[in-house]
Amino acid sequence: MIELKNEFLTVGLHPKGAEIHRIEGNQDHINYMWKRDPRQWASSAPILFPIVGAVRNDEYRIGDKKYHLTQHGFARHNEFNTNQVDDTKVIFTLEPNEEIKKQYPYAFLLEVTYTLSKNNLSCHINVKNTDQQDIYFQVGGHPAFACPFMDGESSNDYYVEMSEPETLNRKIIDVAKRGMSHIEEPFYDQEQRFFVRQQLFDRDAIVFKNFKSESISLKSLNHDKSIVFHMHGFDHVGLWTAKHVGDLLAIEPWVGHADYVDFDGELKDKESAVCLKPNEQFECEFVIEINQ
Repeated sequence: MIELKNEFLTVGLHPKGAEIHRIEGNQDHINYMWKRDPRQWASSAPILFPIVGAVRNDEYRIGDKKYHLTQHGFARHNEFNTNQVDDTKVIFTLEPNEEIKKQYPYAFLLEVTYTLSKNNLSCHINVKNTDQQDIYFQVGGHPAFACPFMDGESSNDYYVEMSEPETLNRKIIDVAKRGMSHIEEPFYDQEQRFFVRQQLFDRDAIVFKNFKSESISLKSLNHDKSIVFHMHGFDHVGLWTAKHVGDLLAIEPWVGHADYVDFDGELKDKESAVCLKPNEQFECEFVIEINQ
C-alpha cells in the first residue's frame, strides 16, 4: 500500500489497478471512499483501460482477429510499477506483459499520477503509443465513495449536484444483454441535482454524454461535508451504485462506454475510441476535492 499525506488528507493507494483505497480527512477521520465490501463491490477506484464497460460476449475485433477482454479491461487486474516521488505524489505505470498481449496486441505506456494538494487528490491519466502503428482504446476511472459518509446517516438524505444547470438525456443500459441500448430518456431539464434513490439505479448506471458541468458533487441535507468531483478530458460520466443504495456511490468519468447491444464493428469503431499515432499521447484527469 502506498500512502500520500499532507495536513488535510491521508490517502491509501494500491499498485493493483493503480487504485485509490482510502481518502481520510485528517480533521474528521472519515474515510470518504467506499469500504470495498465484497458483498456489494470488492473494488473502490480501478483505472479502466483499454475499454470502458463490456464488449459483446467479452470479445472484440481488430481486423479479422478476435480478442477476449472482460468488463472494463485488464488494467484493473494488473500490478502497476510504482514510483513514489514524495509524500504527496506517486506515479504508477503499466506496460504490456505476455498476458496483456494476448488480450490487447498494441504496445503502450499507461501512466497514472496521483498528486495530493491541500484538500484535493488529482488523478492524471496519460496513455502513450509506444507502437509502430496507430493504437485504439477507451479509458476512464471508477472511483466509488461512501454514501452516506458517516455511520447512522441515511443515503436518502444525500444528493448529486452538477456544477451547471443541465438539460440531458440518460443513456439506457440493457442489463440483460450487458450493453448499451440505443434508448435515451430525458433526465435533466435545466436542473442540477437529484436525490440518491434506489429506483434510479434499477437499470444500472445513469450515463450522461455532452454534459456542460466541470464537476459533480455529493452532498447531504444535514451537514456541510461534501465531495466535489472535477473532470477534464472525458466525454461521458456514469453514476452507479450497487444493487442496494446505501453505502456507496460511484462517479465514473469515461472516454467511451460499453458496446451497443448490436455493435459488430472493430475496436476502432467503438464510440469515442481514441486513435493515437506512434509516439503520440492522450491525457485526461479527475480531481477529488474533500470538504470536511
